[in-house]
Formats: sequence, C-alpha cells, structure tokens
Amino acid sequence: MRGNFCGDPEGWGPISPNGRSDFTPCFLDSMIDGVSLGVIFFGALQVYWLSRQKPVGSVRDWSYTLKLVLVASAIAASALLASLQVEYSDSWFYDIRFWSPILSCVGLGVAFAVHYLEHDRSWVPNGVLLFYWLLFIVVHGVELRSSVDLHDHKHRLPRLIVVACVEGVGIFVFLLQLMVPRKKGPYALIGEDEVENECPSETANVFSRLTFEWMTVMMKQGYHKFLTEEDLWNLRKIDTTRATGDQFTEAWEKELQKEKPSIWIALLRAFGAPYGRGSLYKIGNDVLAFVQPQLLRLLIAFVSSHNSNSPQPVVRGVAIAFAMFGSSVVQTLCLHQYFQHAFETGMRIKSSLTAAIYKKSMRLSNEGRASKTTGDIVNLQAVDTQRLQDITQYGQQLWSAPFQITLCMISLYQLLGPSMFAGIAAMLVMIPVNGIIARLMKTLQKAQMKNKDSRTRLMTEILNNMKSIKLYGWSSPFMAKLDHVRNDLELHTLRKIGVAQAFASFTWSSTPFLVSCSTFAVFVWTQDEPLTTDIVFPALTLFNLLTFPLSVLPMVITAVVEASVAVERITSFLTAEELQPDAVIHEPPVLETGEETLSITDATFAWNRAEAGKSALKNIDFTAKKGELNCIVGRVGAGKSSFLQAILGDLWKVSGKVVVRGSTAYVAQSAWIMNASVRDNIVFGHRYNPEFYQATVRACALLEDFDALPDGDETEVGEKGISLSGGQKARLTLARAVYARADVYLLDDPLSAVDQHVGRHLIDNVLGPKGLLAGKTRILATNSIPVLMEADYIHLLVAGEIAETGAYNTVMAMKGGIYNIVRHLKEAREQDQSDKDSDRSSTVVGTGATSALEISSEEDEVPDTDGRTIGPEMRKSRRISLRRASAASFKKGRRRIVDIEENRIKRTTQGKEFSEKGKVKWSVYGEYAKASNLFAVTIYLLALVCSQVVSVGGNVWLKTWSEANSESHTNDHVGKYLGIYFALGIGAAALVVFHTLILWIFCAIEAARKLHNKMAVAIFRSPMQFFETTPAGRILNRFSSDIYKIDEVLCRSFNMLFSNSARSIATLAIISISTPPFIALVIPLGGLYLYIQRYYLRTSRELKRLDSTSRSPVYAHFQESLGGISTIRAYQQQSRFIDENEWRVDANLRAYFPSINANRWLAVRLEIIGSVIILGAAGFSIIAVASGTNLSAGMVGLSMSYALQITQSLNWIVRQTVEVETNIVSVERVLEYAALPSEAPEVIPSQRPSTSWPANGAVSFHNYSTRYRPGLDLVLKDINIDIKPREKIGIVGRTGAGKSSLTLALFRIIEPANGNISVDSLNTSAIGLRDLRQRLAIIPQDASLFEGTVRDNLDPSHVHDDTELWTVLELSNLKDKVSSMDGKLDAQVHEGGSNLSVGERALVNLARALLTPSNILVMDEATGSIDVETDNMLQRTISMCPGILVVSADASKTDTIIDSDRIIVLQAGRVAEFDTPEALLGDKNSLFFALAKEAGLTQAGPPGELSS
Repeated sequence: MRGNFCGDPEGWGPISPNGRSDFTPCFLDSMIDGVSLGVIFFGALQVYWLSRQKPVGSVRDWSYTLKLVLVASAIAASALLASLQVEYSDSWFYDIRFWSPILSCVGLGVAFAVHYLEHDRSWVPNGVLLFYWLLFIVVHGVELRSSVDLHDHKHRLPRLIVVACVEGVGIFVFLLQLMVPRKKGPYALIGEDEVENECPSETANVFSRLTFEWMTVMMKQGYHKFLTEEDLWNLRKIDTTRATGDQFTEAWEKELQKEKPSIWIALLRAFGAPYGRGSLYKIGNDVLAFVQPQLLRLLIAFVSSHNSNSPQPVVRGVAIAFAMFGSSVVQTLCLHQYFQHAFETGMRIKSSLTAAIYKKSMRLSNEGRASKTTGDIVNLQAVDTQRLQDITQYGQQLWSAPFQITLCMISLYQLLGPSMFAGIAAMLVMIPVNGIIARLMKTLQKAQMKNKDSRTRLMTEILNNMKSIKLYGWSSPFMAKLDHVRNDLELHTLRKIGVAQAFASFTWSSTPFLVSCSTFAVFVWTQDEPLTTDIVFPALTLFNLLTFPLSVLPMVITAVVEASVAVERITSFLTAEELQPDAVIHEPPVLETGEETLSITDATFAWNRAEAGKSALKNIDFTAKKGELNCIVGRVGAGKSSFLQAILGDLWKVSGKVVVRGSTAYVAQSAWIMNASVRDNIVFGHRYNPEFYQATVRACALLEDFDALPDGDETEVGEKGISLSGGQKARLTLARAVYARADVYLLDDPLSAVDQHVGRHLIDNVLGPKGLLAGKTRILATNSIPVLMEADYIHLLVAGEIAETGAYNTVMAMKGGIYNIVRHLKEAREQDQSDKDSDRSSTVVGTGATSALEISSEEDEVPDTDGRTIGPEMRKSRRISLRRASAASFKKGRRRIVDIEENRIKRTTQGKEFSEKGKVKWSVYGEYAKASNLFAVTIYLLALVCSQVVSVGGNVWLKTWSEANSESHTNDHVGKYLGIYFALGIGAAALVVFHTLILWIFCAIEAARKLHNKMAVAIFRSPMQFFETTPAGRILNRFSSDIYKIDEVLCRSFNMLFSNSARSIATLAIISISTPPFIALVIPLGGLYLYIQRYYLRTSRELKRLDSTSRSPVYAHFQESLGGISTIRAYQQQSRFIDENEWRVDANLRAYFPSINANRWLAVRLEIIGSVIILGAAGFSIIAVASGTNLSAGMVGLSMSYALQITQSLNWIVRQTVEVETNIVSVERVLEYAALPSEAPEVIPSQRPSTSWPANGAVSFHNYSTRYRPGLDLVLKDINIDIKPREKIGIVGRTGAGKSSLTLALFRIIEPANGNISVDSLNTSAIGLRDLRQRLAIIPQDASLFEGTVRDNLDPSHVHDDTELWTVLELSNLKDKVSSMDGKLDAQVHEGGSNLSVGERALVNLARALLTPSNILVMDEATGSIDVETDNMLQRTISMCPGILVVSADASKTDTIIDSDRIIVLQAGRVAEFDTPEALLGDKNSLFFALAKEAGLTQAGPPGELSS
C-alpha cells in the first residue's frame, strides 16, 4: 500500500478492471488534484495581479457575499471528506484519498482569495475562476457518479452526501460567477461619458471571448436592421490610431539611430507581444490537428474488432467518438483566438503606418516630394500598408507550416515506417518547382505594381484636368493612353499571372497525391505487412493535413515577398529627405512698428539638396520691418514664388541665414482650397471670432459673393474649391491669411486673379497703408501696378537675384528695370488719385470701419466690441489692436464622417458616397457572368465537378484496394491497383489546371477588361457637373481598389467557393452512403448552418460596406493635404491635420474591427457544427457496428477521413460567400459608374460640319440662358448678341458676372436651358461635341499640364509635326525655355507642370491655342499670372494672327480689353452693355466707364488716344 500511494483495491486504473464502465477512485482523485494544482498556480498569479489593480468601484452586493459563503462551505466540506477518509482507512496517511481533499482545501482557499479581490478590481468575471469551477464541476460530477456506482449509499452514506453537496456548491458558484453582473457604485459612474457605446469585448468573460459571444449583440442588430455608423462601437483605447501611432513612432525613432533602419524590427518592437501570444494558440491548434488521425486509427481498430471474434467494449468506441469531438472543438477555439490576435495586430500595423506616412508627408522636402507623386504617396497609404496588414494573417505560417510538416512526418513514420521517406522525397522534388513559380509570380507582381501605379497616376491627372480635356476635345487621345496602360500592359501581365497561377495550383493539388502515391507504392513493395484500412485512412488524413501547410507556404512566401516590397517602398518614403530644420530661424514676434521682423543675409537657395549647385535664388540680402509692405516684381520664372518659399523654409538653403520673427501666413499663387465650407476655409482651425470674421470678409470683398452663394459662407466649396471662380478662390485664401492675424504675410500674387475694381478694394482695405494688415510685415510678389505705388519698398528679381531695390519714388527716379515696368501707368495713377475722393463711397464694397482695424500681435490687447463706428479723427488717434488668432481645439467627438447640419438642408453639401443597402442584386452577378463569357463559365463549372468526382474516385479505389489486402493478408495485384490510383490522381490535378486556366484567361480577365472599359468610357463622357459634385478621390477609389478586386480577388474567391462547395457535397454524400441514418442529422444541421449564415451575411455585408465607405474619406483627406502642404506648414497647422487624419482612420477602424470579429463569430459556430458532423459520423458508425450491421472498416475510414476535413470546407464556403458578396460590390460600384448619364455624342455622323467650318467665325447667341446644373439658378439669362467675323470682342464684368460661363457655354461644357448659339449660322447644339470643341481654340483660366513630354502637352493626338510645334513655341515665347530643357520637345514635364512656373504654364496654353486651326480664339482670364512684358508680347502674338475673334474675359486687365473692337459688359448674367470702347467710354454713366476709371484708364484726351 505504502509504495503506490493508492489505498483502493482497483489501483490506479485508469479504467476499472472489475468490468465497470468507469474510472478507478485513485485515478479520479488524481484528476481532482490536477484541477486543484492548476488553481493554486494560476490563482496565485491572479492574486498578485489583482492586488496591484485599482478598485473599479463596484458594489459588494448579495451575490458577492453568497459566493464567499459558498466557497467557505466548500472548504469545510473538503476538510470533512479528509476526516471521513481517516475513519474509513487504516493507512490513511499514505492514501491519495486523504490528501486529495486537503489539496482541494488549499485550491479553494486560493479561489476564495481571488473571489474576494476580483469583485472590486475588475468588471470582467475572472477567467481562471470560471475555468476552475467548470473543471471542478466536471471532475466532482464524475466522482459523484462513481460513488453511486460503487454503492456508497449502502456503507459510506456520509461521504456520498458530502460529495453531492460539494458538486452542488460548485454548480451554484459557477452560475453566480458567470451570470450575475456586477453593480456599479456611485463613484464608478464618473468616467461614464467615455464608456458610451463601449466595445463589449472590454467586459466580456473568458467563455464569451473564446466563442466570440460578445459579437452576438451586433449580429442580432444587423440581422434586424441595416447597420449605420451610429450603431458601431467605439474603439478600445489600445486600438486607436493615436495609441498605435505613438507606439510605432517610438519604436521607429530607435531604429532611425541605426545605419540601416528596419520597419520589420520597429513593428515587432511595437506590436510583437500580442502577436506572440497568438502563436501559443497556434501551437495548440497544430498539435490537436495531429491527434485526430491517431484517434481515427483507434476507431478503425474498434470497428475491425467487431468484425472479428474479440470485440472491444462499446464504451471505448463512445469515448473515442467524444474525444474526436472534444479535440475538434478545442482546436476551433485555439485557431480563432490565434486569428483574432493576428487580425488585431494587422489592424494596428496598418493604422500606425498610415499615421506615420501622413506625418512624414507633412515634413517632406522638395527633393523628397520630387520622386513621389501624389498618386504614389496615396498608394503607399492605400496599397502598401494593406500588404503589411495581410502579412500578419499569414506571417505565423512561416514557422507553423514547417512545424505542422514535422509533426506530420513523425506521425507518418509511426504508421508506415521508413517508406514515408519516399513521400518526403516527392515533396522535396516539388519544393524547387513551387519556388520557381513563386519567383516568377513575384516578378510579375512587381511589374503589375508598376502598371497599377502608372494607371493610377494617369487617372489622377485625367480627373484633375478633366475640364481642359473637354475644352480641347482631347477625350480620344487620353482614352487611348489609358487603354494602352490598361489593356496592353496591365491585363497582359495579368494574363501571365493567370497562367502562372494555374500551374501553381497544379503543383499544389498534385503534391499531396504524389506524396501518398509514392509512399504507398514503396510500402507495398518493401514491407511484408499488407496495406490495410487502419494504415491507409489515417495516412490519408495525415496527407490531407499536409496539404494545408504545403499549399499555404508558397502563398505565405508570396505574401512575405509582397510585404517586403511594400516595406522597401515605405522605408524609402519614411527615410526620404525632410525639410532643412535650420533653413529658417524662428524667433519671438517684435512689438514695435519699425522693428525688423524678417532678415535674409547673403543667402543662396536651391530647389533641393541634390541640386545645391543649381541655385534657384542667389546672394539674397533682404530685410523687412513691422508695418512695411515690400513688393517683389520680376518677369515670369524670375523666382518670385521661390523667394516666398525660401522664407517659408520649403527650399534648400545652401548658405546664408534667414530669420523670421513671429508667425507667418501664406497665400499661394494657385489657391489651395479645402473640401469644406467657405467659413471653415477662412477660419482654418483658429477660434471663430464673429466680429473679426466680419471685418475680414468685408475687407476681402467677399460679402457680395456670400449673397450669391447658395448657402452663404456655409456653402460647401467642393474638392479644390471647384464651385468657386478663380477670383473668389484668390480672395478666399487672402481672407484665410488675414483671419490668421499672423506677424509676417507672404502673398504670392493674390491680385492677379481679381478684376481691377476688386483689386483696388483689396489694396485699400487689406494690403495698403490703411488696410487691415497695415501694422504687419507684408511681402507681396506681384505684377500689379496700383499696389506698387502703395509699397514701402519694391524689389526687382532677375534670374534669381535681387537686381534693384528702393522705395517707389527712388526707383522711378533711377529709371531702371522697375521704372520700365511702372512707367506707362504713372499718368493713370495721378488721374486715379484725383477721382478717388469723389468716387470712393460709390465704388467700394461696404468698407465700413474695417480700414481702421489695424491688427497687431500683442496678446494682451482686446478688440473694441461696443460696435461703434470709428470716424477718421478717431482713426488717426487710436488703433484697435486685435489678439493673434488662437487655435480652436480639435473636437474628437463621435461626429459623423459626412456631416449635415440637422436644422436646414444645405444645397451644396456633396452627396454622401452612395452605398447600396441589403443583398447585392442577382442582376449584378448576371452582369458579371455575362462580362465573363457564359460559355466559358459553363465549361469551368463542368471541369470543376469532374475534377472533384475523379478525386473522390481515387479515394474509393484506395478503400477497395486496402479492403482486398485486409482479406487476403497480402499485397496482391500491386501494379493494377497502383496504376489506376495514379491515373485518377493525376487526372484530377490536370482537370484543376484546366479549370483554373479557363477561369483566369477566358472569364476573369475578359470581365475585368470589359468592366474597366465601360467605366472609363462613361467617366470620359460624363458632363462636367459630375466632376464638380464628386470628389476625385471617390472616382479614383473605383479605378484603384474596386478594379483591383475585379482583376485579382473576385475570381479567386469564386474559385474557392465553388471548389469547397463541391468538396462538402462529396463529403456529405460519402458519409450518408456509409451510414444512412446520418441523413437525419444532415437536415437539422443544414438548417442551422443556413440560419447562422444568413445572420452573418446581413451583418457582415453592412459592416464591409461601412468599412469601404469610411475608407474613401481617409484617402480624400490625404490627397487634399498633399496638395496644400506648403499652406498647412506656413500656418503651422500640421498637428490639426494630423488629428483629422487620425480621426478619419479611427472612423474606418470602428467599422473594420467588428467586421473581422464577425468572421470569427461565424467560424467558431460553423466549426462546432463541423465537430457535430464528426461526432455524428463516428457515433452512427459505432451504433451500426454495435448493432451488428456488417459496416466495413474501409467504409468507416473513408467517411471519417472526409468528415475530418469538413469543418474547414464549411467554414471556407461561408467565408468565400462573404468574400464574393463583398467583392461583387466592386462590380456593382463599377456598373453604377458605367451607367452614368453622358454628355451629348462626340460625333453625330449625319450632322458633321464641313472641314473648313468655321470659315468666317461669326458667333450669335439667340435668347441664350443656362445654369450649371439642375436645381441651381440661371447663370446666363436671355443673352442676344451677334459677333461679326474677324471681330475682337472683350468681355468685362465684376467677379461672378458670368464671364467664364459664357466661354463654357460656347464649348457646351454647360448646355443651354433655352435658346442656342450658332457659329457661322450653324447651331452648335446640333453637332457632335468633338467636332465643336476641336474647331475652337481656347486659352483657359487654369493652366493645366500633364505628366509627360512637352510634345504630349501641346499635341496629345500627335497630328502635328515638329516644325509646327516649334513655330507655336516661338510665337508663344517659349522656344528658348524648351530648347534649354533636356530632350527639347521630348523633355519631361512633371505632374501638374510643377517644373514650370505658373506664367510658363499659361504660355503653354497659348501655344496649344495657336496650334488649333481656328478662326475663333477664346481667352478666359488667361493672362492673370503673367508679368506686364510677357502680357504685352502675348497680346502682340494674338493680334498678329489674322482673322481671329478674341473673346477675352479677363477681369484684371481692363486695359488689354480697350484694344477690342467691341466690348460686352456683363452684370448678373445679363448683357448690360455692348458697344465699341469709344462709345462706352464716351458715356460717363456707363458701367464700363466706372470699371475703366477704377483701373485708372480714363483720360482727358479723346478715347482713341487711350494708352493700352
């Protein structure tokens, strides 16, 4: 007795030797000890951890007290059991049955301590306790049953009663712990506002986490209604972009100190811990997977024994069946915990990298930016971070796959002996083959990435410049360009990828078969023992297990390769050149007027560090004082804009010193407008101050515009301010600068885009000595003469050097370069002065008291708010000082991504991206099938079914062979059996290749080509209003991510869905044939399966949709920020934009997080159904065998080897159904754009104009009215004018009078609401758009250039020869510039023409116009950004071209308009005056006279002598 520590005659067991179907008492006690030791160890850790937590403020209520009382009573009961054992046994000291209750007492004591602590320190029921009580109930339940079985009620009744009480207490405590929630005390509610809409996983217990039960709330909600953003939970603290971004930044900072920083290491350091925890679950899952074949072998042995003379006890069979079920369930729980950890890590990696890329883009220098276009950077954020997110799902397979293969080999060796090495040899042969294919795929993928990038870049440019493409009638050449990139490059590569994919699938599908074939062949030829069922089917199951790691390894390697390409790209971006930190020294602001606020000492600047030799500005010495206005003048390309950028720190400082005292505000030459309301654009993150806001708006002459805009200053301006005119954009950006109340103002020609009258107003109220900015340092790059007269100093830039400096009078006296520019306006200036006083009141737009407001930066002075009007005397005596604008705090509330004011509907809010609700319509699948070629789809499905049938045939043949061997006890007819088995296996693999090739080459690529083509054509044919109301990011999203899904993801998902469905149907058929009663189980399980699937599909679909619609705003905001980086940096607003980006990413994650957990929720439930199928298949086999039917071991082996695979297939079916549903949404979105309403036809064959049209160039408007889009007011009303051939017409009018609308109407960018326009008596509405637009020449308002060569920019259709191109370049004064560029006509023009100055871009537009053989030339405010000399040259060029009608709608140059034959004056969309300049100027009451007077063009002499 003493030796073995068991005082029971049955011994250690485990099964009782006395014929009882039960465990022995000693074995039972050892199980109880195991549970007690577990709680002692893990419970002690919990006690330590809980004692360090802060109390959470829960109330100690009845449940808490009851739990402690019950645990204490369990301790007492266990002590009683020990004392009873002393009574029952003499040698109790050496008996486990005495020590076991003692150990239980200790375990219960630890549990008591955990209960005591956890109630107050955690809202979540303790996981260790829950598991402990569950196991406690199980082992004590078995002990209770054993006590009854041993008839304890006859001779040991007290012990039986105590055991029953202990079991009861266990059940009671477990239910209390699991079911009764904690009550919150009064102090627990303090942080309550943060917990609103809290994610339930925060408070879920361990069982709920393992089974994802906490997701059920949302699944139910999604089943009953369509989910919206409001239904989504808040992110957990650890998942927010702020938290993950900080973690990554900290790790990356450490990496940057190394010579070669690695993103991999930074990510591991930041997010490695939870990922590592996931790997523990993965190990558990892998090990359990290999328990199943061992259990299958035992099951087959059990069935075989019943066909022999010595059957095993039925209880053994039942135990085997339940063991299979149990290990399958635990395996499921482990697998999904692993997935959960992997996906969460992926989510954190993506959000942290997105934040890092955004922050980095705010610091990029010109050099860093030059190599990366906006499209490339957006791609980093959209595609490359996604690649890294994907790698987390597969990453662990890098060690897990070899681990699974090793386990498999060990199991096979036990089963088959040395012959399994033949299988290994077959596998090793296949590895290099797979490697070669993987390498090929990598090369193709790289090429594909390049193609994608270039298509995205081209598409971005097309969308950004759609207006110009339409005006020039260039749709066809650009469509051809897109077709070339798409069909000749991208789809060509995709076809190669498809072929590679087919061969890859052949090697993957044939590898497990070749392994099994070679192993069995070697086995039957070398071993004496027969190849029987109990060897064949466990081996087959192991080979099936081998399929997964083998097929997943190449995928993982591909994913790792893609991820490493992405990491290279991200690393090169994150380590790209940043702004020079010491380019500008910032010092505190000065207080006194006249103190120096800006000094540049002997400084030379280059565009970037690499080109330090090629300086943009050299030897600059410059100072500016508080209260001074410094004007920078110079010709196009002299470096005026560069000068301002140098002060901002955007250029690379080669030498010298730049000091700026105080804050800066910047107005860029091309206005950068955010996609927000007008007010948001002006206030720009500062606190809203209504009085100063009003003053700003009035000074910037925006009040009239507010009246004209549909929602006043709440009007949404659209992307890039598309709904505003050029002048409005310029004044809006100026107002933004004024409102910022900075110390130093850098203004890049804000006056060029406004007409003279508004320019005068801006000079008086903003820029001049009495303007709002009078007390500030103002540096203005300009060619506007009136403002030069107000300047304190004028500086002339020539070729990047300051050639001349001085006050206005000084430089005029010197008669140098500035004098030449200013000279011919001197007299006009004097005339202007004398008229000023008499005319000021009538011409200036509501000045009120604004000109008095002079803002200074002192923080302590407060504006005068009593609303008194300040007269001129008071104005002299005091100045009102305003505080510097203070930043508004960024509100992180749960605002919606698309915000619409509740109380009134705005007319201008952009439509929220339309996302279909509910199930994707079957018609979409029909369209996709049609696009994929229905005949090919049918062939594919037939081939798929055949391959599945042939594959099952192979396994049935094996069963026949192994059963024959079992009966004969030898291996007979080896050649026949092996040959047929081999033929079936290879046949199945060949069919796989066949159906994969059909799918890719004839279905998927065909559909991708047709769908992209349809959408592209529809986009090119959409009217301009579509682009004005749709953000480019949204359209791009369809061309990038949706097309990617159609290209590569959708057909893969369909293929996996169909393959797995075929496999599952085969499995259920085989099990039902072997044990027909199983059919009774199939029906309810099928019903449950469909129910869960329906539940899931609805919710998951909506979550996926919310995920994709909340992703667009992230990219849109990123793209917008990239366009305005200089402005954002100038206003020091980086942190606000970074916050906004984080907020948008979080809004996306709030949809993404539940959508990945919905997948886990589903998978756990489906795999448990799969486990029930395993239990059913095994259970029915056992019942059949026990009841005496002659079910063969081979049939059981076959059906079980299929049943063991079903969990995975069932899971994949639903997953792929969802994948298909999710990705078919892309087809739906593409089809939606393919069906956009289109403009009038390009060409109407029956109505083509003659080749010489328009021969004369006479233009007539008949009762013409038009509006920009339905629902808006008319912009032109009842226009009736006749323009004679060869007549030069000028069009003038205040901003917004309809000048640009008139040109758009001529080109039919906007169609008439009524009336028509005829050119040479031909109604323009009757002919095709291309015929019309290509016969008219235009110099548009915005100079839009495309990435490509100079030749492409002038003549994208390549219809003109070099001589013609050089001629127009010479005429437009660009010949020297182009000749000096590398490659001349084939010189590269960067994205948006960024390597040419704004003036040079305008000249390229002129050259394009001259290239169009037309008698009508339209100039739309085209000379706004050009200096006086270039402008004069341009006017000369135009006047030299014979027989051309010039409609010059140029507001800022009223003087150039006086050269016209006749002038149209527009007012509020109507023709107010139409006559010769002489007649209009002769009438002192005419509108034109008023405009000319403001421009200083009215003189005493006769009108004919006006200087131009």
